[in-house]
This record gives sequence, C-alpha cells and structure tokens, in this order.
Amino acid sequence: MIKGDTIQLIPATPEDRLTAYQWLCQSDTTPYHMGPPHFPNHPVLTWEEFCQDYTEYYFDGSEPAKGRCFVIISQDTPVGIISYSCFHLKQHKAELDIWMNSLQNCGQGRGPDAIRTLCSYLHETLGISDFIIRPSARNPRAVKAYEKAGFVKINQAKKEETLHEFLLDQYYSLYGPGDYGSGDDVVLIKSLQPAPR
Repeated sequence: MIKGDTIQLIPATPEDRLTAYQWLCQSDTTPYHMGPPHFPNHPVLTWEEFCQDYTEYYFDGSEPAKGRCFVIISQDTPVGIISYSCFHLKQHKAELDIWMNSLQNCGQGRGPDAIRTLCSYLHETLGISDFIIRPSARNPRAVKAYEKAGFVKINQAKKEETLHEFLLDQYYSLYGPGDYGSGDDVVLIKSLQPAPR
C-alpha cells in the first residue's frame, strides 16, 4: 500500500480489471471524458478495446517498467483508478491517467492527492522524474485538478515540442494526437528533481 495524505494506492489485480472498465466506461463520470453528448468523436470503449489499451501487465505487475494500475482507496473504500504508462515514452518519463468511480467522489481532493502520491512513488522506485497527463480541453474540472497536483499547462506553441521530448519517435504518430486528437487535448507536465547523490 502506498500512502498519500488522504488516500492510499493499492496495486490493482486481474480481478480489478472489469471493475476498472466499469468505472471508466459505465459510470456517471463517463460522459465527462468519453461518449455523447460531450465527446461524440471519442466513443465509449468496448470491453475489448479497454483490454487492448490496458493489457494484463497493468493488473498483474509483471512489467512495471511499462505501466501499472492502482486502486485509489479513501476511508477503506475504493473510489477510483490511477495508472501510469511508460512503454511509449523516453527514459525517466511516465504518462498518467486517472478516473473516479462516481461523481460523488470527484471534487474532494482525492484525485490530486492520488496523482501526487503516485508521482512521488514512481520517482522513488523507478527514477521517473517527468510526468505528462493529457485530458480533453472540454473537461476543465480535470485540468484544474491536475494543476492542483502540481502539473503545469503547456501553451499551444510549445505543445508539439513537449510531446517530442516525451514520446519515443516510433510512437509519435500513434500517440502524438492523444486520446482526443490534436487541438482538443490539453498537455500538462510535472517534473521532480533527481534525488541528490
């Protein structure tokens, strides 16, 4: 268990995979990041599509250098999922994603706490110093939450340069546009200084 200020992170297991999908794609938070009415060009993922994106290693811990999911716990109750991915990025970098299981668990500081906690953990255990997160511009609440977690929004003029700094060349064409397509994504980054030696 990884302890934050108000939450804990527990490594997800294969048994959590379906629950993670349901929270992302079948909850009252879903319309805020995919599917109609706000995201007609970003349809809700099918179970098969989710499993293609979140392969086994996110839930069994077999390839921590590539990525992992964690269950966010608040007051002994699961409230969401947070994940990191590194397989498509340059060394010492990670991309984060987070979703809560219901609207009632949003806006209470749990998301920013989970993000700060995961960043510190990855910095200490895997030496990751640079983090990126890319919500939709149509989700201002998410952008605000990430800024509370210490992320800084990159302006449009520097966005492409920043993405080239993070993404491996062979993955740029696939992942450069982000989930929402270039122009509808907001790029936010956070850097932690390497530990002194």
